[in-house]
Amino acid sequence: MTVKAAAERLEVSASTIYALVAAGRLRCVRIGLGRKGAIRILDEHLEEYLRGSESRPAPAPPPSPPRRGFKHLRPR
Repeated sequence: MTVKAAAERLEVSASTIYALVAAGRLRCVRIGLGRKGAIRILDEHLEEYLRGSESRPAPAPPPSPPRRGFKHLRPR
């Protein structure tokens, strides 16, 4: 599929697709001469990208240390 079709399928802009391809996060096939060839993205490339982009629950933050009073302020 074309970059435009892939962008519509993922509901993102075409420039996002180009950026993902340039970063190596989304595989593609180039048809034509070298790096100037037309970009085509296969269905399995999109599926692979989506599988790798699934969000995972964030780990719980470490407990914060107990707060200590300011040294320059002394209780009266």
